[in-house]
Amino acid sequence: MKKTLLALSVAFSLTAHANSQWQTIETDNFKVHFSKEYQDWARSAANELEIVRTKVLEQQNRALDKKVDVLVFDPFNQPNGFAIPASKAPLMAFFATPPQSDTVISNSSGWQQLLALHEYIHLVHLAQPSRSEWKQTLRNVYGLYDVSQGMQVPRWAAEGYATLLESQMTGRGRLHDNYVESLISQFAKEGMLPTYGQLSATEGGYMAGSMAYLVGVRYLQWLEDTFDKVTLDAVWTRLQAVESRDFEEAFKGAFGQPAQTLYRRFVAEYTYKTLAKEQQQAELKTDLWFDLTHIQQSPSLSPEQDKIAMVSVDKKGNTQLNIFATADNKKAAEEFSKKQQEILADDPKDITDKAPTVFAREEKNVLQQIDQKGIMNPQWLDNDTLIFGAFSVANNELNTRHQDLFRYDTNSGKVEQLTELANLRRFSISGDKTIAYAERAQFGYSELVKVDLSSGLVTEITSKDLATVYDFPIVHQNKLAYLKTALNENWALWVKNLDDQTISSVPMPAGYQFLSYPAWSADGQSIYYVAGVAGETNIYRYDFTGDRLVQLTQGQQVTAYPMPMQDGGILYQAINSQGPDLYKLAADAAFTEVTERAAVRIADTSQAQSHKLPAAKIYQQAVGESQNYNPTEQNITFNIGEQYASASTTLLQLGIKGGDFLNQLTWQIGGAFDNKSALSGAYAEVNYQALPVELSAHVFSYDLKSANQLQRHDSADTRIKASGIYTQMSYPYRNDQFLLTSHLAYNYSDYDVNDTQWLRVGIDQQWQRDWQKFAIGQSVKARAYEGDNDGQDWHGYDLTATLFGKAWHLPLYGEYQKRSRTDSVVSLGGFESTLIKADAHAEYVIAPELPFLSISGEEFESVSGGMSFKAGMPWFYYQQYKMDGQEFADSYGVKWQQKVSFGLGPAAINDLNINFGVVKVAGDTIEDEVRGWFGVWYSL
Repeated sequence: MKKTLLALSVAFSLTAHANSQWQTIETDNFKVHFSKEYQDWARSAANELEIVRTKVLEQQNRALDKKVDVLVFDPFNQPNGFAIPASKAPLMAFFATPPQSDTVISNSSGWQQLLALHEYIHLVHLAQPSRSEWKQTLRNVYGLYDVSQGMQVPRWAAEGYATLLESQMTGRGRLHDNYVESLISQFAKEGMLPTYGQLSATEGGYMAGSMAYLVGVRYLQWLEDTFDKVTLDAVWTRLQAVESRDFEEAFKGAFGQPAQTLYRRFVAEYTYKTLAKEQQQAELKTDLWFDLTHIQQSPSLSPEQDKIAMVSVDKKGNTQLNIFATADNKKAAEEFSKKQQEILADDPKDITDKAPTVFAREEKNVLQQIDQKGIMNPQWLDNDTLIFGAFSVANNELNTRHQDLFRYDTNSGKVEQLTELANLRRFSISGDKTIAYAERAQFGYSELVKVDLSSGLVTEITSKDLATVYDFPIVHQNKLAYLKTALNENWALWVKNLDDQTISSVPMPAGYQFLSYPAWSADGQSIYYVAGVAGETNIYRYDFTGDRLVQLTQGQQVTAYPMPMQDGGILYQAINSQGPDLYKLAADAAFTEVTERAAVRIADTSQAQSHKLPAAKIYQQAVGESQNYNPTEQNITFNIGEQYASASTTLLQLGIKGGDFLNQLTWQIGGAFDNKSALSGAYAEVNYQALPVELSAHVFSYDLKSANQLQRHDSADTRIKASGIYTQMSYPYRNDQFLLTSHLAYNYSDYDVNDTQWLRVGIDQQWQRDWQKFAIGQSVKARAYEGDNDGQDWHGYDLTATLFGKAWHLPLYGEYQKRSRTDSVVSLGGFESTLIKADAHAEYVIAPELPFLSISGEEFESVSGGMSFKAGMPWFYYQQYKMDGQEFADSYGVKWQQKVSFGLGPAAINDLNINFGVVKVAGDTIEDEVRGWFGVWYSL
């Protein structure tokens, strides 16, 4: 499955902690974790997983000895899944929402079976223990090394092999999908199959992230056909050998040639076969209507057909709804002609540009997505109003996304939300404009519903069934057409009479497998659709009167979204390597009558090889043991961290870290030291997140000798020995883009000369608005303290106010900090670590470019600002420090920090902090110089 693990991890780390009602089904080889809404889905998955494991063991002669943790959830209301190949603690995650008909993963016997097989193959393939004793011993004790070893295979090989087995063991999948085959053939015809270096890419050109699956699987199948299965299998065996090898070495040793060399031969052969087939096809008489680029989704003609709406996604992922005029762009043609005439006037011998086949249509409206909520499936309510889908988030649900309906007035620009957390995907609007007929996907179930557009009320049309998936409901007067698939079947097109409730099926061509994009004719007497046969996709029309099925294209293009026009022509998408373009078939275009029709809907699985999986099924019988989720079952790993700051010291941190699968209970314990005796000590941390409130504690003991730092300020020659405990309770709340977390914390510290304690209350508040090109946001962190130093009362406060955003896609921020103490002080300088944490130690102001204890005072202030080239990239910044009203230092340069935490799985892949900086520091009492820092360490 396509995956962006960091994004998924953020989603899960928020959703998991908001829901404490987790359950576990434990079988012989799996632990399936789920919340109560997914109980039926999870029970069936637990059965399917055991069946998959048995068949994979037969086919691969490999299995995992470790019990696999499996998560069932649905954070994005979209189909996906992923696996993390740790030999000690392997895991998989299943997104319960099933795929729609037009996706490259729609050809399966069942979504659950496809997920279980594909992701388990990843683990069997990549999480095998090493036959090298020392390597496996290190993997057993050091989780980060374990995970890294499981991810050494290039993406095309990892995803391609899982896709190969998904197809070989079911007879379906992406290798045998007509839509996928037509896509890859189109790329080949254009000479645009990815290079070997592009094959594992996740971004770049159109469909770049899918090529590891779609082309990777075909390359691996070619390797098996050209050589044999044993040779390919030898690559995986060689990877886990005592002899150290990377993938390329393992491949070359097995095949005798580099993977890149053989891939070039595969591309040549595949392209040759594709071009030979193209020579046999008749020319399609069609006209380019709109030349577009990259992703263009869900084109929709307005009722008067004078406008067309489309969702556009550019290479950077920016999404917008575009509305264009359908009339020819005469103004653009005139401007082009005028420019060519001007060129000839200046230089009569010049050769002017050739006019484009068609000029770009005039853009009438643009609606940017807001807050990354997407825009999906626009449908016209009337000639000036659109209904579209976008994501919404429930208050305090934190980050689970739901698809809802929104109304867009193209005249005023006003957008109004119509439904709330309805989980609606594709839909169609009734003739009287009051009802939307939609498919709802919720908790793994798919059903047809109708939505009252005035009240947002959702009413079921069909009953919920895990074995059935619906798509593309389209209504015309009293007839509702829709796509439907059941387990082990192809998609089928049905028509329901809304008056008498009778249902009839629409005929399909014999041998079809892919089916999508139904569309009514204007009079409702015919219905168009795209079907795939023999590696091609074509547009078909079925005439109800006369029971006639005709084929309008002959495999020359990858077709999608047929849209009948008032002049009798057909507007449709044709997909190429740059993205979909719009073409138009004339009303009098030639067609072929289809005489051979599909007799059954049961999918053809004859291409399955040995060890075929049984037919997909929803299993409701109990399997294994069902119980409440137990966070005390811990994954424990050795951890190591190191931090270097040229202004202070180098700190090596060694410890043991543990956590449960859902990261509800995490902890670590260890020690830290440096070779300068500037900073050393011990620490212990624990965090519990299964309640509505988050509880954490930090026990510390450290010895700080400022005189032993790599650099020190003249006034700083101090030794601080301290030990103590810090505890905190926090509660998060979210309302759309407004986040508020309240804190209550206590610290007790025992120093050599005295002891201190303080109580703190605080809030973290954040709000933002993102229009993609531009964004604005603000955050406030406020803390109030009451404490005593050896019997002397003190109080104070901390305040950090930040304004951030984007301008022309460039991230920017400005920040003001103040820390004020009465009868106490704060000290500036030093870096954060497991010994000294910013939140736990109110007496320190972290500044890694300065030595610890550079200066102390009752009132600290700082102003800073910065910019970056892209979200997640390093900041170019400036910061000024003041103490007690006097400017102390300025720093400017490059800095970056990130906390990597998947929110689930092995302890080693959570709570990992990474930062670095290279800056210039200047001040009245500081010699101007370049300083730097770098750190990789764990902190809860």
